[in-house]
Amino acid sequence: MTLDALDPSPPDGGTPPDRQAMRAAWVALAVVSAGTFGIILDTMAANVAFPFIERDFVDTPRSTLAWVSSGNAIASAALLLVAGRLADRYGRRRVFLLGAALFGLVSVVAAAAPNPAVLIGARVVQGGGAAMITSTAIALILPEFPANRRGLAIGVWGTISSAGAAAGPTLGAVAIESIGWRPAFLLNVPLAAATLVLGRRYLREHRDPNATGRIDLVGTVVGTAAIALVTFSILQGPRWGWTSRGVLVSAAAAVVLTGLFLERCLRAAAPLVDLGLFRHRRFAVANLSQAGTQMAIMAWFLTTPLFLVNVWGYSALVGGTAVAVGMVASFVSIPVGRWSDSHGYRTVLVAGGLLSAGGMGIWVAGVGAGPDLWTWYAAGLLAFGVGAGMVGIVVTNAALAGLPETSLAGANAVFQTIRRLVGAIGVAIAVALLGDRSTESVASFRHVWLLIGGGYLFSALAILAYPKQERDC
Repeated sequence: MTLDALDPSPPDGGTPPDRQAMRAAWVALAVVSAGTFGIILDTMAANVAFPFIERDFVDTPRSTLAWVSSGNAIASAALLLVAGRLADRYGRRRVFLLGAALFGLVSVVAAAAPNPAVLIGARVVQGGGAAMITSTAIALILPEFPANRRGLAIGVWGTISSAGAAAGPTLGAVAIESIGWRPAFLLNVPLAAATLVLGRRYLREHRDPNATGRIDLVGTVVGTAAIALVTFSILQGPRWGWTSRGVLVSAAAAVVLTGLFLERCLRAAAPLVDLGLFRHRRFAVANLSQAGTQMAIMAWFLTTPLFLVNVWGYSALVGGTAVAVGMVASFVSIPVGRWSDSHGYRTVLVAGGLLSAGGMGIWVAGVGAGPDLWTWYAAGLLAFGVGAGMVGIVVTNAALAGLPETSLAGANAVFQTIRRLVGAIGVAIAVALLGDRSTESVASFRHVWLLIGGGYLFSALAILAYPKQERDC
């Protein structure tokens, strides 16, 4: 497929943009997409590798080894705001490329880790690199495209991200079965290297010219600690127990620090988060809408293979393939992104939310205790995947639409932080609904499917408050 094929005449019949500028925009999109693809590929491959890591470090408790995933998730969530603020201040291209270099180098350390401590430490640092890439990705893409092509651009970016989610389990499994778990952490290294080399050549620098003065160090420390403790409490609640001393103390400290952080953001001259972003109705409503979908999709990622393996008795490969099929179905991001450029975000988000909720309704009503992949289960899977593809990417454009380009990195960092926190909440609720493996049944999974469907239904209802655009009329 050529760049011209992806970039036909403007949907509004306007004057075609300069071809050279559009080619440069598509190259920038490809470079940034390669970076985000590597992050998702690494996350999925690491999940597949975990049982094999346990076998190598057999003397290390699972509660400790779980930090291979938890440490990465906490660092990624906690450092997004800092990375976004630094990007607006010192340059988004600079922060993005530093993140790519850090992510690739530390991946090599993780693959060669001689003990769990080094592996966990490497994964925490990887989370920092991922935060730098994630907070700047959209902010590097959107300024390169005219407004009437941004939905298409984000659709392409989202489709490539979905491809990482689909390819990660399969490529990770192939690497593990062929050599061992360590190569699973090297899959993203060529992508990181290519991103770094091509990014230095093709990405333009963007920054906020008004971001002068020192960054609020007190607010940065307090805000980062608050997000880290919130994420820690959510992730550890199912493992330690929600009433355990460690979880309660962490949650209480998170509440106190969050209050102090918000108060600091209101007073500081250069706050880590500009709370004025939430006075933009589009940004506020899109964040509320994505709270439902992100909680739901992360619960779906966790429980889909569990149901197929633990209840229906299929292999891990079948469980991973079901996730991949759902992600392939979500490849509608490209045409839907372009369609949203012509018809508006609200219509797409309502339709996608209702379709995904309907997919879960099919599972609740039609899926039984006996293995049966190709009837009600397949129908629900495809409906859910298509709806999730419609919602997952368009909501990002809906949140950032109309914001000043100078604040895109910071706004995207806030958006992505909220996404990670509500995703962690979705995982925790799903774990609580399922209970122990010995009690897993179709009935317990139906409760999870209701949770997932309810999240998408909430999203569709919440986005109705999104302001009408001329395209929606």
